Amino acid sequence: MQFEKIIIVDDDPIIRRMLVGHLQKSEIAALGVVNVRQAIEEHSKEPADLLVVDLHLPDGSGMDIMQAVKQSDSPAEVIIMTGFGTIESAVEAMKLGAANYLLKPFNVSQFDVVLGQILEKRRLCKENTYLKEQLKEESFVSDLRYQSETMSTIEGLIKRIAPTNATVLIQGESGTGKELVSRAICENSLRRDKPYIKVNCAAVPENLLESEFFGHEKGSFTGALQKREGRFELAHTGTLLLDEVTEISLGLQSKLLRVLQEQEFERVGGTRPIKVDVRVVATTNRDLKLAVEKKEFRQDLFYRLNVVPLVIPPLRERSGDIEFLLKYFLDRFAKRHNKPVLAISPRALAQLVAYQWPGNVRELQNYAERAVILCEEGRDLEYSDFTMTAPPPEAAGVTAQSSGGWDGVGQNGSFPTIADMEKELIGRALKRTDGNRNEAAQLLGINVRTLRNKLAEYEEGKKASVATE
Repeated sequence: MQFEKIIIVDDDPIIRRMLVGHLQKSEIAALGVVNVRQAIEEHSKEPADLLVVDLHLPDGSGMDIMQAVKQSDSPAEVIIMTGFGTIESAVEAMKLGAANYLLKPFNVSQFDVVLGQILEKRRLCKENTYLKEQLKEESFVSDLRYQSETMSTIEGLIKRIAPTNATVLIQGESGTGKELVSRAICENSLRRDKPYIKVNCAAVPENLLESEFFGHEKGSFTGALQKREGRFELAHTGTLLLDEVTEISLGLQSKLLRVLQEQEFERVGGTRPIKVDVRVVATTNRDLKLAVEKKEFRQDLFYRLNVVPLVIPPLRERSGDIEFLLKYFLDRFAKRHNKPVLAISPRALAQLVAYQWPGNVRELQNYAERAVILCEEGRDLEYSDFTMTAPPPEAAGVTAQSSGGWDGVGQNGSFPTIADMEKELIGRALKRTDGNRNEAAQLLGINVRTLRNKLAEYEEGKKASVATE
């Protein structure tokens, strides 16, 4: 992260030339002006992200420039400098929002220290904002929990690859804990104290995803009211998680490939290349090799992401973790909701272990919380407390031939079509998640964009049916 444009405002040509020349040597666009009027005009035409202004100018005060900048709702910051420093003027400048205060004479080393302090403050503020957003979305359980040998092997791999800068591709079904594995890689890396930024590629509309990645310049498209830094800039020197990377369009995939290869990009509407140092971790719940074969994902990008592959097995393939995770989640949610710690009856436990858990650990966690909240005190938890429709055949002693499951009428008489079953499953998923589309999509193993399209398709079908009646 660095300044893109700085305006130096001083009627002293020696100071002006010294600072402008020093900034340009550092590849920062710099402009020198001599008075308040020129400063305000230049900032209005092409905004700077920092103005360094003398307190006493021929046509006014540096305070006038600072007030004009703030009234324009510009995010630019202002440093006040003067050769007539007093405690009173320093206090007044800081009260009005000056980023810093420099007393003349000063050298370029002192100037660089002040610039560095402002950049660090900006970085911390932006990182804090994104961390707050992430905390709203994330579960309070943020660490990997397991008992199976399979996950123990994966943890060993995490510890081996984390200290490197290699790109990591994490594959696995929705709800298996891919994001927790990504965070574990970051926390065990040499970048653990640097930014950890994530972007859910499936949740961001396709037309906004490029701006989300790379940021945009003011006026680059309708609604771009001011310059915005993208996630790659925010993750500079740290780690960037590209969650569900297969949802990126082919056009954007080529731009992502360039960033991974060259660590360089331009903002939307920009022309200046921006260099970054970012370690990328990507996740997907799809078979990437199959997506490459279908021409839905670039082969060269696949190879670039797949430097170190990690495959997280579904919960049904590591049944040894089910009982361990159930008891762990029940204990945690009991404390969270001020409820007594509940035991599971042996029969219910056998049924839960036999259940296939299509939503994996996320589904198990949600059911555990629901059971804690709704169960009456004074008894063990039963299978019905986890609000599933019926015990799995293996647990209930029912054969596959004798178990039904469809009680509606399909388009082809009494036998349902694939479309009928698909619609039924989507309806059940939405009911189970209380209408939460993100959770329903995760439960179904599809992305939320596909779910939205299906619901829109059903709605159009309903309207067409009403119109023909």
